[in-house]
Amino acid sequence: MLRYLRVQNWKSYYEPVEFTMVATRERRHGERLAKVGRSRILPVAAVYGANASGKSTLVDALEALRGLILQARPVGAMLRLTPHLLKGAGEPTSFTIEFVTGAPRPDGVGEDRVFLYEVVADRRRIHRESLVEVRTRTEEVIFERDENGVELYGDLDEDVRANAHKTVIADNETFLGVLGGDTGVLGADAESAVALAYGWFDRHLAVIHPGAEYVHLPSRLEVDNVFADAMNAGLTRADTGISRLDFEDMRVGALSLPADELDELVESLREAGGTAMLSTRGGDHALLTLDDDGEPAVRRLVARHEVETGPGAQDRRSFSLPLREESDGTRRFMNLLPILFQLREVDERSVFVVDELENSMHPRLTEELIASFLDGLGPEGRRQLIFTTHEIQLMRADLLRRDEIWLADKVDGQSELTRVSDYADVGVRKDADLLGFYMSGRIGGVPRG
Repeated sequence: MLRYLRVQNWKSYYEPVEFTMVATRERRHGERLAKVGRSRILPVAAVYGANASGKSTLVDALEALRGLILQARPVGAMLRLTPHLLKGAGEPTSFTIEFVTGAPRPDGVGEDRVFLYEVVADRRRIHRESLVEVRTRTEEVIFERDENGVELYGDLDEDVRANAHKTVIADNETFLGVLGGDTGVLGADAESAVALAYGWFDRHLAVIHPGAEYVHLPSRLEVDNVFADAMNAGLTRADTGISRLDFEDMRVGALSLPADELDELVESLREAGGTAMLSTRGGDHALLTLDDDGEPAVRRLVARHEVETGPGAQDRRSFSLPLREESDGTRRFMNLLPILFQLREVDERSVFVVDELENSMHPRLTEELIASFLDGLGPEGRRQLIFTTHEIQLMRADLLRRDEIWLADKVDGQSELTRVSDYADVGVRKDADLLGFYMSGRIGGVPRG
């Protein structure tokens, strides 16, 4: 879970901006908050604001931080960092993040471990970096790095490979990324601080932009009946008009794959077996397998619709549509639904950060997605959904607390970020008309005339 993020000199944010998922004392929807130590953590956050106010910039910050840690790059390659062009062009960018991850236990439920990671860098080099484990009463430094080198602490100081890395680390590499990518550090102990921190960025933080697709959808529908049933139920409940997702046979020649590559793939399937997921010439998804004679067979993913043609149960007509013929909103909803199912898996701790959640979707679909995500959450829940949006009806719906709503605004060329609960002194109390306050411009986040 994300607890805290601080960003400085990143794109339109020059002065430090702080974003927190720690709950205030507000009692509304308190039953769904996660209890971590002495704090309560919010499961959801919505970021509103006018165009170019800094909403997507916040999402980009998390993606850039993740990339600093996970993406390998040649020595001397430039880092993908963009400072504030007017005020911070010659200064480094700073990211500080506090997050909760889980150490494995025999019962399969993760034990909460809290880490604080900081990195300060420009496009050429890492200037400072540190990883700290935050305990109930103390903090344990794992490593620190500055212009003079890297200092190791605790068990990490005894690790031969970690010590070797600190002497040869490149200027453009994060030490967390180097250690986390070496499975030999601390014997690849799954409970080590480095493995847990690196694993959170690698496996539990997902950033989703408009137009992104859940690429594993066809293959998972093929092999996971529980997932398929959940997808179909979600699409039906949201009144998309789709009764179920299905596969239908199609010609091999409809695949968007050159003949020689297709031959190589078929030969590979003959040797190793399995299924390949490919695209069709029309842009749909398809599965390539081999039939009983070892010849290629293709099935594409389609949406089944049922239409009533009369008063009787027998008066129903069924037809299928390629996914590309479904509306943009339906396809967006379809690609976001797997978030809900993945987050509900046992001890699933993923944090999904979605830019423009409502992109192309009807307000009802957006509200249904959030309501489904929040359903059943309690003190033991560890999943989170953070999203940017223009969908103002969510303020009117009984979904979000005041401390789950943020407003991005740009003042004098700089983006600012404020939580709605901070406006309690101007009348934005728990029963206030949030939509009215927002649309009036009294709390910012709307275009100026």
